[in-house]
Amino acid sequence: METQEKNSTSTPEFENAKKREAWFDEIVAQIRTHQIMLETGTATPETAEFYKSMIDGTISEVVKITKDVTRKLVVPQMIYLYLKQLQNNRPIKLAVDYNDSEVLLWAEINDDDEAMEDVLIMAEAKVNAEFHLMGFDMISTIVEKSDCLKIPNHYKNLI
Repeated sequence: METQEKNSTSTPEFENAKKREAWFDEIVAQIRTHQIMLETGTATPETAEFYKSMIDGTISEVVKITKDVTRKLVVPQMIYLYLKQLQNNRPIKLAVDYNDSEVLLWAEINDDDEAMEDVLIMAEAKVNAEFHLMGFDMISTIVEKSDCLKIPNHYKNLI
């Protein structure tokens, strides 16, 4: 009997049920914490706005807030993965900008440096392969030093 009881608590179904229960418990606890923060006026403006939109049923506002939060989480990950792909290969200049669905990169490389261009293109492809299904893409502009083009003003320098 003891062996049968031991086996029933170690099945994948049992483990999945425990994991699911813990996840729901955590979500409910977080929502209750937010409720207390809202009631005591200690919630961040973002948290207060999120719950106001949820409670008021403004679907378009909830989608916007969700997209903003997603962007804040995804864009840094995209840039990190891109830079990680470059490893020791660095362009002369590298700058970034982003909007609701794209991370825009500006890279300046030495003239005729096809190897560096290939590294940049492959890095972009790997980032897009990982993040496209989340609604974000990376778009690179690669220029050569002799083009004498300035980085657009709205871009932020990375290198």
